[in-house]
Amino acid sequence: MQRWARHALFLLAMPLAGVVGIVHAASATTPARISAALDKADQIKHSDFDTFTRMLQELEQQRGSMDDLAASHLGFLEGWRATWVGDYEKGRGLLESVADASPDNVLRVRALATLINLLGVAHRYEDAFRRLNQMQELLPSVRDPRARFAALGEASQLLSSAGQFDAAEAYAKEMVTNAPEGETECKGMQHLLRARREANRLTTIDPIYLKALATCEATGDTVFGETIRADIGAFYLAHKQPRQAIDVLAPHRDNLRNINYATLLAEFDATLASAYLAQDDLANARRFALSAVAGSVRDEFTDPRRMGYKVLFEVEQRLGDAQAALDYHEKYMAADKAYLDDISARSLAFQLVDQQVLARKSEVDTLNKQNEILRLSNALDRKEVETGRLWIFVLGLSLVGIVAIVLRLRRSQLRFMRMARRDGLTGICNREHFVEQSERVLAYGARSDRGACVILFDLDHFKNVNDTWGHAVGDEVLKRAVDVCRRALHACDVFGRLGGEEFAVLLPDCSPAQARARAEQLRLSISATSATPSRPELVVTASFGVASTLQCGFELHRLLVVADGALYRAKRSGRNCVFMGDSGDIPDSPYPVAAT
Repeated sequence: MQRWARHALFLLAMPLAGVVGIVHAASATTPARISAALDKADQIKHSDFDTFTRMLQELEQQRGSMDDLAASHLGFLEGWRATWVGDYEKGRGLLESVADASPDNVLRVRALATLINLLGVAHRYEDAFRRLNQMQELLPSVRDPRARFAALGEASQLLSSAGQFDAAEAYAKEMVTNAPEGETECKGMQHLLRARREANRLTTIDPIYLKALATCEATGDTVFGETIRADIGAFYLAHKQPRQAIDVLAPHRDNLRNINYATLLAEFDATLASAYLAQDDLANARRFALSAVAGSVRDEFTDPRRMGYKVLFEVEQRLGDAQAALDYHEKYMAADKAYLDDISARSLAFQLVDQQVLARKSEVDTLNKQNEILRLSNALDRKEVETGRLWIFVLGLSLVGIVAIVLRLRRSQLRFMRMARRDGLTGICNREHFVEQSERVLAYGARSDRGACVILFDLDHFKNVNDTWGHAVGDEVLKRAVDVCRRALHACDVFGRLGGEEFAVLLPDCSPAQARARAEQLRLSISATSATPSRPELVVTASFGVASTLQCGFELHRLLVVADGALYRAKRSGRNCVFMGDSGDIPDSPYPVAAT
């Protein structure tokens, strides 16, 4: 998301078409001169920022002589400048005024595009998607090609960040097809490539992307060209071609410093760090990982920072520095969780705004239908109107009754669905729902070639707890253990109770080493927490077995069987420990899930 800050403003810096002449702002005493000065300032704001700033200061003194359109244009330019220099609060206020009150739809669309960029950078995703919806409603009325071009770029980026890849691709294709005069396929192809890569829809680097990269370099669109290069490098890395990723990125990495674009440089460094690690070049892997972490936006967990910490953890682990590896692993876990939470927030914001838009449309349709009924009723004579009103009243009561019944049935259905999927005591997935969710995640992992791991654990000597303290205390122990584990798990992990004191966790996109570390973290958390508030002296531990798709494949039953064998080995080794499963961990009797 942080790459939006200046990346998008390169698009938004484009002035309106039809600018002619150079008129100094100090002489702007007539509407025509004021308009010409505003157009000139609009034209040079990116190429000559200092002159642009002086012109705005002089134009501000002429605000009293401006009509509504000129004042709105000045407000947009001031808002754009505030956003460019990082004064987001001032920029937001100015841009919202233009977006909501400007008499010119072109200015409103330009202000909305800049505002969407600002809100995305500030992580105000719900507001950003509301403004995107407003801009989408205005776009059909805007014919200015440059304003549309900038708006399409913002829409593509925001929708891609929320996982709406089909819509993002559609906007990017329109940018390529309808590029305004003076523009090339460069910017549109960059948005298209990133949307397809993030959606995992690329199987190879099509020559059209290399052609677009060459076009970007030829026309001086350095930011967009290097972003295409970053996406190509990330594609090679994701498809286990680290040498190609290094060859694409390394020769251009130092030149990237000249454009002073730290967030894009951090993307380069994070990809290079991972590629060098895959090549066992630990020195370069560490160097670029440290650079990626340092170059990321401060106090924000970006993807380059997450990748950098992951590489540093693996480098220190390979070098045998356990303390450094543990420190970096903790930072990686925090960065990974925050990054995934930010992705979830974007997706949730889109869904929320989308539902609000549908609700508003439904309300409008309902009002339109009601107005139509009233119009028809007024055309009838008195008796027909009275009869019609009576029927409408009866129909309304019937509809109210039907809606009430449907809502009640729907609530009951949802309640029963939740009851059917959740364990009644702990609130996590029951066995059937865990199997259903896990098989879905594993199927996706198999298609995308992303490994996963299963952790199987149960509480040690739990029968003694029930026999000694009673089932009420036993239930508290189970709930306490689940609460401890929930705090250590990610939003994308699948956590379920298979029965009794036995639990399972599916970790998507996870290596065996990471799974073992996660299992060890769960084991320590359980043993370090008192079993129940009422029985602090009661100590509860758990034994863990871990299985990975790298050894077992993507069949859930096989994973559970191997994890169960490892769990039994942990119990035979004294309990309160973690064992990794392998092909020899198949117990004599089939694992119970085989009946599912």
